[in-house]
Amino acid sequence: MSIALPLSPSPSSSTPSYLDYGGTLRPIFGGAMQKLTRLGDRFAIEVTLPPLPYAETGMLWIARLIRAQRDGAIFPWPQPDFDTGAPGSPVVNGSGQSGSAINLRGLANGYTVKEGQFFSIIHGGRRYLEQAAATATVANGQLSLPITPMLRISPQNGAVVEIAKPMIEGLLDGDARSWSVDLARTVGLTFTITEMK
Repeated sequence: MSIALPLSPSPSSSTPSYLDYGGTLRPIFGGAMQKLTRLGDRFAIEVTLPPLPYAETGMLWIARLIRAQRDGAIFPWPQPDFDTGAPGSPVVNGSGQSGSAINLRGLANGYTVKEGQFFSIIHGGRRYLEQAAATATVANGQLSLPITPMLRISPQNGAVVEIAKPMIEGLLDGDARSWSVDLARTVGLTFTITEMK
């Protein structure tokens, strides 16, 4: 089970990434290029934390990151200065869904999901981060939402959808966890989380 990383302090900087597992065919004799779209595009984020006092918060962060090295990590996805509002209690509406749209229910009537807004779907105990590909407004508590990337899983009916506070869940990059300690007894930490699937 993935480890929830502490929520405080907030990162001093973060670099979200979209990882494209498709490809571009570039003909050697000047023909038309082709874009291959493959299932499996996903997200990653590189996080740098501010200097942490070792005894106050540094030890906790180090302990969680060491556990996450083995078990995976869960961390809030940044949407700076964006207020997600009160979306209700969204869940997946219907099983067997696939492709570039998802049907949801349990949302607050009139709630608007904005193009570019992130959310996560919990399926099989793991989160999958998605992004709204168009702006859509809820009617009768339901919504059909275009998304990117394509669904990597077929979520079960009633699977929880985290719109108010989307999270990324994945593995920490690299084979080691290290941290710096300076004369002020503060700890410096940087890590990258990449979705597994």
